[in-house]
Amino acid sequence: MENIIPLLIVLLAFSVVILATCVKVVPQKEAWIVERLGKYHRTLTAGLHLILPFFDKVRAKVSLKERVLDIPKQEVITKDNVLVRIDAVCYFTVVKPEDAVYNIEDLEYAIIQTIQTNLRDIIGSMELDEILSSRDKINAKIKEVLQGASRTWGILINRVEVKEIEPPANIVQAMSMLIEADRKKRAMVTEAEGKKKAAVLEAEGYKLAKWQEAEAIERIGQARANAVKSVIEAVGNPELAGKFLLGDDFVKSVEKMASSKNSKIVLLPPSVDSLLDLIGKKNGS
Repeated sequence: MENIIPLLIVLLAFSVVILATCVKVVPQKEAWIVERLGKYHRTLTAGLHLILPFFDKVRAKVSLKERVLDIPKQEVITKDNVLVRIDAVCYFTVVKPEDAVYNIEDLEYAIIQTIQTNLRDIIGSMELDEILSSRDKINAKIKEVLQGASRTWGILINRVEVKEIEPPANIVQAMSMLIEADRKKRAMVTEAEGKKKAAVLEAEGYKLAKWQEAEAIERIGQARANAVKSVIEAVGNPELAGKFLLGDDFVKSVEKMASSKNSKIVLLPPSVDSLLDLIGKKNGS
């Protein structure tokens, strides 16, 4: 009996080890590749699974989450012979874990080399100005090229983005000077256009003022002519009507001078009698 107890303990421990070897719990967003006797058997998804001990082996654990791969910076010569430094970043997801394990030796290294090679080809066929203004075009071309290889590798390329395009220091300085000169040019053009518009507005205002002044003079003249006509019709004598209007203007001028604060003495003309006679005629009418 004493010899059986140690044996049971050994059998129980062995059973626990076997059970632990058989039971596999795969976490969410992971896939485990299982081989049986060295050959691909199946892919375990998230959850609880049982495998045969000693026959089945977990070959690889593959993450199904979106992964970010940084592409190291490299030097590339553009079409117009400018040496630029450029790097990128790639976002991809494994959709067929067995292909990602068996169809490529080093998945991330293969993606990096493919992107760098295609970056050199694409950048080499474009001029610097086009490169700086066409990042979306470059990203789309790289993604298009990677889609073919990604099917074989069991991955999905979500997007590829160029992070930084670094021209030589002298090119950057020249571009800064060009931008500054263009900014000053636009400022000068804007100022000149403002002055031109101000001059046009001033000329139009002056023209309008003169037109209004001429119109006012014309209206005054017309009113004067109508007044003269009315006086002639009332008096019946054109000469007497003219004297009446002159006397009326004179009286108004004297009244205006007398009512002024600066006027102390008002001098009447020598022929006061004729003036009084004219005023009397005016009142009599």
